[in-house]
Amino acid sequence: MLAKVPEADQMTIKEFRAHMRARPDGERWELIEGVAVMSPSPTQWHQVIAANLVYLLMAHKAASGASWLSMLGVGTRVPVSRKSLPQPDIYVQEGPAMPSDITSDALVLFEVLSKSNTKADQAWRRRVYASVPNCQHYVTVATKTAEIVRYDRSNAWTESNFAGLGAKLALPALQFECRLKDVYRYTPIT
Repeated sequence: MLAKVPEADQMTIKEFRAHMRARPDGERWELIEGVAVMSPSPTQWHQVIAANLVYLLMAHKAASGASWLSMLGVGTRVPVSRKSLPQPDIYVQEGPAMPSDITSDALVLFEVLSKSNTKADQAWRRRVYASVPNCQHYVTVATKTAEIVRYDRSNAWTESNFAGLGAKLALPALQFECRLKDVYRYTPIT
């Protein structure tokens, strides 16, 4: 996690958004506790796993007629940290997509883990994502092994582990289940 920056030097979300308008397209930035942080480029494995998850979620949506929508992450308002706008890799919101680059609506938030997701970063995200009012699950997905961890609002944000290609990830809030084998398809893990 970043060192604490004095309050007077922290950016607001409004200042951060102005900063982003001046940046080239394609850069991925997050506002973390008042500090603009540029995310490193994801690996190809990271992107394949993220694409697999979105595909699996969208296929379930199409088959079930669910009202929620899964998509690649955008800045997410986290009420517990008014000077933060983290961007999960994937999120699921209730209802249709909007013409916005920020959401306050997230039923499920996913992080496909990379080197930049230290233990401190993961703990911070778990804490701030838990403050999103309708978030029911926060999910971390490993990129080097078949391992997914789900944290649930209904269980005081305790973790459930899903490991091995034969395991199935369940997201009760979405009435969704998938095999880890499908999440990791097209990666060396399978």
